[in-house]
Amino acid sequence: MKNVLRRLMAVTFVLCMALGAGAESKTALSLYNRAYQFQQREDYYSAIESYREALQINPQYGDAWYNLALCTFHLGEYDLAVKYADTAATYSRNLSEIQNLKGMSLISLGRIEEARVVFNGVLAKYPNDVNARFGLAEIDLYGGKTSSAEKRYLDALKRDTTNRKALLSLALVAADQGNNTAAERYVNQALEYHSGEAEVHYLASYLAAKRGDIKVAEKRARSAVQIKGDYDKAYELLADILFSQGRYADVIDICDFRIGRNRNLPVAWYLKGLSEQRLGQYEDAIETFNTGLSIDPLDEIMRLALEQLVNDTLDIEDTRRPGWAKFHVSKATDFKRAYDGPSERYEYQKALAIDPLNSSARQSFANMLQRDGFNELYLHQLKFIKDNSSYSNSRSGRKASEKQSAQLRKNDDTIEGLESMLRNNLAHKYNLDPFYLDKSRWKLGVYFQRAPVQLIHSDAEEIVANAVRDLFNGVAVTTVDVKSDGVEGFAEAYRLARTTGRDYFLIISVDETDRSFSLNASMYSARTGTKTTDIKVYRTGNDRVARSTRRLRQAVLDILPIRGKVLYNSASLVMADLGKSDGVVKGAVFDVVKKDRVITADTGAGVYYNESDILGTYTVTKVDEEICEGTYKKKGFYDNLNVGDNLILIQLSDSASAAGNAVTDTRPAADAKGTPATASAAKAEKDSIKEDMKAPHRDSSLITMIHSIN
Repeated sequence: MKNVLRRLMAVTFVLCMALGAGAESKTALSLYNRAYQFQQREDYYSAIESYREALQINPQYGDAWYNLALCTFHLGEYDLAVKYADTAATYSRNLSEIQNLKGMSLISLGRIEEARVVFNGVLAKYPNDVNARFGLAEIDLYGGKTSSAEKRYLDALKRDTTNRKALLSLALVAADQGNNTAAERYVNQALEYHSGEAEVHYLASYLAAKRGDIKVAEKRARSAVQIKGDYDKAYELLADILFSQGRYADVIDICDFRIGRNRNLPVAWYLKGLSEQRLGQYEDAIETFNTGLSIDPLDEIMRLALEQLVNDTLDIEDTRRPGWAKFHVSKATDFKRAYDGPSERYEYQKALAIDPLNSSARQSFANMLQRDGFNELYLHQLKFIKDNSSYSNSRSGRKASEKQSAQLRKNDDTIEGLESMLRNNLAHKYNLDPFYLDKSRWKLGVYFQRAPVQLIHSDAEEIVANAVRDLFNGVAVTTVDVKSDGVEGFAEAYRLARTTGRDYFLIISVDETDRSFSLNASMYSARTGTKTTDIKVYRTGNDRVARSTRRLRQAVLDILPIRGKVLYNSASLVMADLGKSDGVVKGAVFDVVKKDRVITADTGAGVYYNESDILGTYTVTKVDEEICEGTYKKKGFYDNLNVGDNLILIQLSDSASAAGNAVTDTRPAADAKGTPATASAAKAEKDSIKEDMKAPHRDSSLITMIHSIN
């Protein structure tokens, strides 16, 4: 019996020891140490779990709160990071790292002024704190004060001569300013002091690619992935570098490797599709783009790339086109609910560009035209639907539904009624079909310089340039040429524009982050090469690429004079190819100028013509949608007016009808001097400029790169 009792006591002792050991392994300190190990491996999810367990045991564990905030910050949950940092500060009041983390989180949330107060508070207590200087430098960058930011980074470097973030930030700022020598010096110093860190090699690779040193860029990118095998950003950069060299098969291999590890990487699908397109594997590229868009339907650059490829390679009857058009039809419906007419029109035009035979989309577009009072255009669309209705049904493989049949019958009645109503219009009077008129007034060139590397979308410049071309070609009065392989610089663009007879040319550049898009353009006279204007567009949120390209188009059209030409001359009665769709109203006055005597102004906007080339003035008395009729008052004794002579706007009334037509982003709206033709047009331009300037703090790829440095 005693032996049994002894054995029971021994077992109980062992169990107590085991339970004691288990209890010890679950202390707040042990859980904190475990979480910190996860954090060092950048396994932030596991780290957060362990930090929370530690805080359940010890809710006043300040270091755990701080590191929990840090992990949350790395996952992009900035609101939560601020809350955790505030909690950490209650238990570690003098810890400047907590306040600096809070400040960086506030910057990420766009609460710039609050962040400034936090960093200044840190410096008031700790004048030599370099991290607070880094925060204030980023605030300077958001405000466009690059030189001020550079001074702060230099100030931080004086206090810590080997500081990795200071050296890399200075290198990025110098490269952004075009000082490649200084950028290379700073990055070499960072490599000297921190050669074993993958991030240093990654940024060295990016800077080498930015200055065009592709071999060094590839070497540094490969070093980054050798040091850190799961460094996805470095693999992405390496793929971009190989793409710039035309090594498309290697790019596809890297993209497949990244996708194999994480399928939800839209940019990897985009770059793979682009590489397949370059190899002529068009069907594979279309399938790849489709997959990428199923992951991120709002990736506008990828959707543009897909649609441009589809329009270049697939038959107009391809049965997949309605599916791609459906995306834009859905967006048009949303814009209609929001009473955003210009955006609704844009989306219907995009839908019909991808699927011209889509009767449902065309019917909705026609209804919108009728709602806006364009009956001639409405009739034109209804006739197109009627002529192609049988084909549309045969393509879908289904008979027309009762609803579709009813709509076609209604269209027939509407066509008959409109044709009767329009028998008294000018087109019928002169036996003219206005839709076959060549109304091209302005020839534009859109060119771009291909960036050595783009962090998000390679070849974004080319895709956006083609999108701008398509936008302008949707305007009857403009024809646009794009050089698909880019230009070396201003000289080549000027030569191309001048030799191909352009009126103006634009050199565009793009910069994008995950949340913002910048589209900048310099516009020049193709005759003289002098700069006409600079256009800078910045947009955030959804549809930022579409809104940027539309704003660029509007900015150009706002300074192009309303001009036309004489179509018919009988005594003092003259018909011209100008109408409501051009913003013209009754009472508009034009200079009549000899054919081919109007040139772009030597400097700035507007046009120039000699006084001796003015034949007289033309005053509009009756306006239809595409043509108008008016009286001609000759200058001098002889009547030298001929068909084809130019009409240049000098006066346009600002009546209610003018406000509805001249103020739009789809037609020129200026007089001969390149200034807004009406008060309404001036207000529209002013409102657009306000929209451009709305964001006082602007994101950029430079800020994104600096912000990501750990």
